Formats: sequence, structure tokens, C-alpha cells
Amino acid sequence: MILRLEGDWDIARRDELERLLRPAYESPGTLILDMQSVNYADSTILAALLVLRNRRRTKGLPVPGLILGSRQVRRLFSIAGLGEAFPTYDSLEAAEAALTP
Repeated sequence: MILRLEGDWDIARRDELERLLRPAYESPGTLILDMQSVNYADSTILAALLVLRNRRRTKGLPVPGLILGSRQVRRLFSIAGLGEAFPTYDSLEAAEAALTP
């Protein structure tokens, strides 16, 4: 499953983010979040992704792979230390190659 996020993600879009991620909580198999078109993100997205990760792990599902785009988003993940929590990739092709069994 591939989920694409675009634009700016902050507290104002929290409910929308929750609706987008909800199907991925229990979706079997590989999950890739393509965030190449995310221009801005704050701690709202970090919290939502951690919930997603934890729910999937509880169900024995693989941790989602992330494709990070903008410099701001990469920096946010780096500052938060989430490079260890999620595998990250530079492109969809790289994520698919690494995550597809």
C-alpha cells in the first residue's frame, strides 16, 4: 500500500491526517508513505506516524517506510530522532526495492 501526502501538515489538518492513516493501521503487507510533496510538517505528523507505527507493530505488521522530500521535513525527522524508528528512502523506487519481499 502506498499513501501519498502533499502540501503542509500541521495541527489544522490533524483530523484529515487521521482519516488518511486509519486504513493503514491494519492493512497487511508493505506500507510506504510517500511524503515527497510535503512542503511543511510539524509535530502533528510526527505524533500521527508514531501512532501508526505502534499500531502496526502491535498487530505484527511491518513498520511503514517513509519517502521524505523537502529539506524542512527531513530536518524535522532528524531533530526528532525518528531516523531509527522508520526506514527512510529518497524515492519510491528505492522504497519499493527495499521493502518488497
